[in-house]
Amino acid sequence: MFQLVKSEVVPLTMELAREFCELPKSRTERDLIPRRLRYLRRQADAGLLVTFHWARALYDGTWVRMNGQHSSTMLCEMNGNFPTGLQVHLDEYKVETEHDLAELFRQFDHRGSSRSRADVSGAYQGLVSALDDVPKGVGKVGVEGVTWYRRNFLDMKNALVGDDQYNLFTETTLHDYLHWLKEILNTKDNKELIKIPVIAAMYGTFIKNENAARTFWALVGRGLKDGTQAAILDEWLEIPRAEQDTPIGEEEYFRGCIYAWNAYREERSIKEIRYDKRKAAQAISD
Repeated sequence: MFQLVKSEVVPLTMELAREFCELPKSRTERDLIPRRLRYLRRQADAGLLVTFHWARALYDGTWVRMNGQHSSTMLCEMNGNFPTGLQVHLDEYKVETEHDLAELFRQFDHRGSSRSRADVSGAYQGLVSALDDVPKGVGKVGVEGVTWYRRNFLDMKNALVGDDQYNLFTETTLHDYLHWLKEILNTKDNKELIKIPVIAAMYGTFIKNENAARTFWALVGRGLKDGTQAAILDEWLEIPRAEQDTPIGEEEYFRGCIYAWNAYREERSIKEIRYDKRKAAQAISD
């Protein structure tokens, strides 16, 4: 077992960061990950750091670091830009065996309590009262569809990504789209539509011709077997991955949706969905 022997909040100083960075590593400590260091440095440069939670353990007569490797390393590399006014929650433990070290390591940043992408999305959506009636799951995939569309179809290199994309909830021009998406997706019968590139296609058609998009995607969601463009698209989207002759990727899903939409708007009959990546992407018909 591990035992907490001391817990305190102390000012964050360069001396403390260096002390923690130079502590012997616990044998359970994860490898230093450059991507994690870069993330923490971006947070530091943006002034977004919060109180760190560092921990060390006394094992076999030696203090070893249990938590705080990446943050202390990043802080020691700041070269004169060390942040001010921050605190460290510093815990000290006593352990008896290496197994105890592993058990203690598991308690920090536990996967069961970490902030998921859904948690972050819900937090940003919760700031917008106009979207209170939109289920959090629908809001999340709706925003991610917009991001996919902007990055992959419009080729917007500066489009928000990762957790930052959920700032899009504040774009009032997206609210009608998200409310409409709630109507389409808030049913167990339309699970085949909940693929981000499909949501991206729904968004692209909605901003091109809102009234037509409302009609077309409602038809897709009804799952009729009447040979129309919407019905053929729905059947294609419902094919389980294990039954696909060639696995369908994100771009293929998007192109297939636009192929069916364009045929619908141009009143052309189709027999199957086409999505040849070797050709230029189709423009979205209005």
